[in-house]
Amino acid sequence: MPFVHQETFHDGRHNMCCYSNQLQSDVVGQKSAVSFNSDKINTVRQKMLAGQRPDECAVCYRAEDIGVRSARQTETDSWLVSDSGRLAMDNNVRLFMEGKKLEPVSLDLRYSNTCTLKCRMCNSGSSSSINQEYAKLQQQWPGKFWTVDNPRTKHDIAITTDIQKVYLAGGEPLVEPYNLELLSRLAECNPDVNLVINTSLNHLSDKFLVVLNRFRRLTLAVSLDGTDQVNDYIRHGSDFATVKSNIATIKHHIVLFTSCVSIYNIFSIRDLVEFVAAEYPDAYQNHSLNIVVDLEELLVDNVPPELRPELIDYLTATLSVAGAQAKIGIQNLIVTLQQDNFDPVRFESFKRYTKILDTVRNESIVDIDPRWAKYFN
Repeated sequence: MPFVHQETFHDGRHNMCCYSNQLQSDVVGQKSAVSFNSDKINTVRQKMLAGQRPDECAVCYRAEDIGVRSARQTETDSWLVSDSGRLAMDNNVRLFMEGKKLEPVSLDLRYSNTCTLKCRMCNSGSSSSINQEYAKLQQQWPGKFWTVDNPRTKHDIAITTDIQKVYLAGGEPLVEPYNLELLSRLAECNPDVNLVINTSLNHLSDKFLVVLNRFRRLTLAVSLDGTDQVNDYIRHGSDFATVKSNIATIKHHIVLFTSCVSIYNIFSIRDLVEFVAAEYPDAYQNHSLNIVVDLEELLVDNVPPELRPELIDYLTATLSVAGAQAKIGIQNLIVTLQQDNFDPVRFESFKRYTKILDTVRNESIVDIDPRWAKYFN
């Protein structure tokens, strides 16, 4: 990823990837091309070529050290499986070794945090709706409920035929006007680009549908964390029936499912896996389960020790009905739960975080899984 990819935010930051929130630039505010050739990212590249582990990539290396397949490995493999991806990656590595400037051939673009949902594992920086809610909750937990200025930025990105991949996230990318403008330009210049849009798919306007249908390699990575009430609880503001209806409208493109696994849905993973297998068999093998790692209150590490043996057995049995990618996620979950990683203080933070959101949203974790009753009532 350091050789090919740039993640660009609406507040002017350029990150190395979306998994560790490590700044790619030497300072915030550098232009895209300058950031992609910064001293910081060049040092990371040099260390990788020397077989060293850059500190900036510690999240993935720690996962690998305990037997969990990391995002680093998954992302690298995705560039090796296609001829064009491998050539583009090899070319940038060669240019770097020759001391020449590089251009990103993979872009993760976020023009704003505009979003109608309040996903429990998300934050103000990625959701304007959460930002509004946190403004009201800030006094209850100042360190947790932080706010941002809700900027919207038009990035200085050159749209060319050299770009191999464009990834759009948010906020919700299918409600952001700048994304509609970008997609219109991109469809004119590079309709064969590998376009991936991470979306809750709660919104699909006619304007977006028309421009999306101009792309020949479009993948919609639909964020789905459960079925029915579980999904709508975790992704507050989502409507499970609407999501299914919009999938039916767009299913002539590639539709994949990505699920964020947290302490909220770990006990209902089988329901989710079986739903995708039954309703969307073409997406079954590529359904990915990604463990939440950047909000400590929702880590699966917070599952109390007394619940783990039964949960591990449940997940082990779920392997028999899971597709290839989901199997990897489930195996990662089992390995994580087998560790001695429960922290009572962190568990109390999970309860506090959950109670505050349940109260303001008029919801209850006990309604989605009664086993939590003894911890919350």
